Amino acid sequence: MSHIMNNNSNSIALSRKERDKIRNKETILDAAVHLFAQKGFTETKLEEVAVLAEFGKGTIYNYFENKNDLLISAFDYALGKVISYITGQLVNVSNPLDRLRLIVNAQFDYYRSNEDFLRVIVANQQVIGKIIHEEPGQDLHLRFMHLRKLMVTELQVAIDEHILKAGNAARYASYLSGMIHSQVRSLNNHEINIDDVNSNEIVDIFLNGAIHE
Repeated sequence: MSHIMNNNSNSIALSRKERDKIRNKETILDAAVHLFAQKGFTETKLEEVAVLAEFGKGTIYNYFENKNDLLISAFDYALGKVISYITGQLVNVSNPLDRLRLIVNAQFDYYRSNEDFLRVIVANQQVIGKIIHEEPGQDLHLRFMHLRKLMVTELQVAIDEHILKAGNAARYASYLSGMIHSQVRSLNNHEINIDDVNSNEIVDIFLNGAIHE
């Protein structure tokens, strides 16, 4: 009996330890995103991230190799949240075009409710674009591809069900992704702000065009 209790105790302790690690990592990521948004990636020092997260600098290195790794992890963390949110919402929607609209809307909904993350995207596009194509950014690249695959899947269903005209679903997804990314570029150039983005209109124009009939 004593042996079993010890095993259970160790299991509970390990579980708590793992939860603490996850919580600590997320605290560091939240601090990093806030500082990257306020000061920029280049100007932010790891010491500042540690102070804001209320950890010693050495603790940062327990979770991240360097500042690039921290930036990649912050994006991976945020995109993971977006994808989890989308996946959960899709359970309640069956029409492929409604599901496609949800996928687009959810991305901008996340940006609106996570302004620091949006600022990091806007301010660090070149850094992110460079990192994502290097070896350390491969997991992040896969996360972006997963998000795109969600669109491809719904477009293919709509094509198969003759809701959309016959075409290449991956190419259609590229067109829609281009419309989404153009809004991010406009945000980056300060041509618009997030409240100017109408994600429903993006989907409407993609599906129906802008010609008055």
